[in-house]
Amino acid sequence: MQMHFSTYRLLACMAVLVLAGLPACADEWDSCVKLSDDLAIAGCSRAIDSHQYTGRSLARLYSRRGGAYEAQGDTNRAMADQNESMRIDPTYPGAYNNRGNIWFHRGDFDRAIADFSQAIQLDPKYGVAYANRGSALGAKGNFDRAIADFDQAIQLDPKDVDAYYSRGRAIADYNQAIQLDPKYGRAYVNRGSAWGNRGDLDRAIADYNQAIQLDPKNAKAYYNRGMAWEKKRSLQAALADFKMHAQLAPSDRDGLTAVKRVSKELRAR
Repeated sequence: MQMHFSTYRLLACMAVLVLAGLPACADEWDSCVKLSDDLAIAGCSRAIDSHQYTGRSLARLYSRRGGAYEAQGDTNRAMADQNESMRIDPTYPGAYNNRGNIWFHRGDFDRAIADFSQAIQLDPKYGVAYANRGSALGAKGNFDRAIADFDQAIQLDPKDVDAYYSRGRAIADYNQAIQLDPKYGRAYVNRGSAWGNRGDLDRAIADYNQAIQLDPKNAKAYYNRGMAWEKKRSLQAALADFKMHAQLAPSDRDGLTAVKRVSKELRAR
């Protein structure tokens, strides 16, 4: 099952380029980074052909023009410009993010994820790249990691409306999965995690309850429910779930660590 995401999120190249700051000169630069995609191509081309720019500034010009080409559907030219941007400055995260967008639109989600990950490695505070990687992960059905990326994007920019929307779509997809197969235990566990990430612990626990009812040996459901109980300060219930998790998955150190942590806190009461 694939997630559906806003066009804005996957074409968010221009904002990144503008936020990076401007060099000291030239109308060509302004016409490249500040104008609409239709006009930006000509402006970027003039700036590139002027030979006034080198290094990071030149890399950003190519990447911005590539974003404009992509917006017009010319992905071949877009890809060529992003590749040239990386050749000029291999450390410029915007080019990796923007090339990731191209891979995404071509349906090559693995390459998209690789490029978004490289952008994040170069700039760990690059919220747009986290949101874009979340979209690609969601398209592959990896909803847990997708939600984690949307959470990180929101943490970096609490006003990022699209990240909130995309994270909400993950829950909608779990709802659809459960509607299609009410006995799909993993969907209940994952939706519970999504509710927990949003702070709705009661709904999270209800979903974990359903997952355990479907499969009483679902270790992850016990562990996640234990985490929810712990956050609600229902420590006895949390301890019981962590012990069950440790029994079902003895090689998972997280469960044993949780048992020790909650037991210590109960003794201190």
